Amino acid sequence: MSTVSTTTSDVEILSTAPPAPPPRPRVLLVGTALASSAAVMTVLALIALYLRLRADVLAEGGTWLPEEANLQLTPGNMGMVTLAMAAVTAQWAVYALRNEDRPNAYLALGVTVLLGVAFINGAVYGWQQLGLGIADSTQAVLIYTITGLHVAMVAVGLLYLSVMAFKALGGQLTGRAAEGLSAAALFWYVTIGVYAVIWYGIYITK
Repeated sequence: MSTVSTTTSDVEILSTAPPAPPPRPRVLLVGTALASSAAVMTVLALIALYLRLRADVLAEGGTWLPEEANLQLTPGNMGMVTLAMAAVTAQWAVYALRNEDRPNAYLALGVTVLLGVAFINGAVYGWQQLGLGIADSTQAVLIYTITGLHVAMVAVGLLYLSVMAFKALGGQLTGRAAEGLSAAALFWYVTIGVYAVIWYGIYITK
């Protein structure tokens, strides 16, 4: 009899309890997607301007790049290869963290950050070899602006990944709740996709 009384009391308490909070929307992931879209629009608009001006010059029978320009293909190719590897390691990190494999997640994040730093180093080397000052010509302004904005995107991506790595170390990102790392990886993938367009538009079809 006492058991029935206790159970009824528990039911009454539960019936007056406040409802569970609604599931939190993927605010970070959606915000990252919106920010990524804005960055992509900016860089792609500049690339479109670059390609349009180059097409106009070539249509008139002129030469697009100044004679003193030394736009080497090797740094661009190495940058593309480096970022392609970084895309794989970023996905490895997300997969490992979602499956509670923290050692591999930390290793993958470390390798991704290292590859990102290597890309920035290669981009700076390409600028040093370009042989043009930033204000020497329209071509130089566009090349430095487009590649500089992309390097800034890479730096933001590295910072984003590093913050998520520290949060993972602190135990705040666990299993299926690892939305932060997924959001950082999304920005990273978008950054790599933007570079693929830059690589083809500036380095390959120069």
